[in-house]
Amino acid sequence: MSQHEAASPFRLTIFIVALGYWSAALTNGALRVILPVYYAAAGVSITKIAFLFFLFKLAEIFAPLGIGLTLNRYGYKRTFLGGLAIHSLISFLYVLPGLLAVYVERFLRGMLYMADMSAVYVKHFSSPENRRFHINMMLGLKEASKGGGMLIGGLMIAVMTLQHTLLVFALLTTAAAAVGLFYLPDLREQVKIPVLQIWGAVDQRIKTLGLGFGFLNGALDAWGVVVLPVYLTTVLGASPAFVGTVMMAWYIFHGLVVTLFSKFAKVSWDPKKFLIFNGSMLVPVCLGLSLPLSLYSYLGLVFLYMFFFSACMVYYNHLMLEFASEEKTSLDLATYTTLTNVFKPIAVFVSGLLAQSMGFAATYYFSIVLTVLSALTCLALPRKMQTLPHGAASYAGSIAAK
Repeated sequence: MSQHEAASPFRLTIFIVALGYWSAALTNGALRVILPVYYAAAGVSITKIAFLFFLFKLAEIFAPLGIGLTLNRYGYKRTFLGGLAIHSLISFLYVLPGLLAVYVERFLRGMLYMADMSAVYVKHFSSPENRRFHINMMLGLKEASKGGGMLIGGLMIAVMTLQHTLLVFALLTTAAAAVGLFYLPDLREQVKIPVLQIWGAVDQRIKTLGLGFGFLNGALDAWGVVVLPVYLTTVLGASPAFVGTVMMAWYIFHGLVVTLFSKFAKVSWDPKKFLIFNGSMLVPVCLGLSLPLSLYSYLGLVFLYMFFFSACMVYYNHLMLEFASEEKTSLDLATYTTLTNVFKPIAVFVSGLLAQSMGFAATYYFSIVLTVLSALTCLALPRKMQTLPHGAASYAGSIAAK
């Protein structure tokens, strides 16, 4: 069998996984718009609406370990398809009256961390020379898909009921699951580590990398989740429709930068130095955002911030897969993503307190502190990043050959 013929099913695997991941992201993006618009119009208080998103963020802290254990114990295909099936089924909870069922849906959807379910396939079914592009294409265009979902969801909720709108998105994830059922290969890891021993068994590089990106994620959420839309509306006088358009463009821009930068960035660049330098560039941008600016000057800095953040994310995504072991990929990634998510709700909560008690500028100073902590954490990464030799076979390839 030629190398081209052997690579074809692996490329098909990446495409099928991306199809399912992006369909789930489309649903999540749509719900970012649908829920506040629908429930605000129905007279639900802002506090209750905010709690819907808090539950989603809270679930994301616990989700990676649960997903990692499921991947490790039950295999990649069963876990991935099960995640898509649950994504579809919980959309029907909106048929039930009251908010209790919606709270359940929010927590369950947050637990369905599709990023890890997808990344394990890239680790084993993508060649080393294409791995960086594939993981960043998948994770980057997920953000663009989320932005597209915001636009589509906003248009659909204007002409359809909440239940019918979510039914359409449920059909998309169901279709992706049906394709995966017939064409997605399976892979089962041989190493089964007891839950209480997972932390000690994970490579220190994975934990350091996850902590560094966790601080950086917290730095973004410190002003990007609550402060950004509120500041645009209350201080700069932007309309809700304009704010929604900005948020959509923000996600799409983020996804495209991650995807394109991963394609054209030079492999010879030292990831450690790049993460420290590029992350440090976020500090002056945050200082600029803290100043009184006009609407479009402020937005210019917002998108400049996202450019530097997206460039950092490319190398975090790449190193995440390089540092993950072949034999226990799911558990390594579970530890990594848990660390990357743990500071998000903390940053959102603290930034709300700072904005209320000290003003919006304090949230950007808090973001700077988290950014500096991220750069300092990256100093602990190894001096020389070791990657697989060019053309080395993946773990999936070695199993398939047996």
